[in-house]
Amino acid sequence: MLLDPALARLGVPTPTGVVLVWIAAAGFNWWLGARLNNRPGRELLDPRTGQIVVLRGRHTLFWNPMQYYSVLMVLLGALAVLGAMHGGPSGRPV
Repeated sequence: MLLDPALARLGVPTPTGVVLVWIAAAGFNWWLGARLNNRPGRELLDPRTGQIVVLRGRHTLFWNPMQYYSVLMVLLGALAVLGAMHGGPSGRPV
């Protein structure tokens, strides 16, 4: 939000700062989520059954892998653009 007035003075359209932040956050979230969720698991031997069990840490929010929320972030950036195009707080009457 603080970036938009500075960009507007340079002639860049208003929602650009918000969209750039959402896209950067989505990219970082995808990278971090994929990195954390693709770590190799720890193999343990169950002494009772003799089977190998693989333990993995999962980074999720409401049972969805963390990196999938990047799609939601991009959609929120697109909604910010649509909101600005259709009567956002630009100061002019609609």
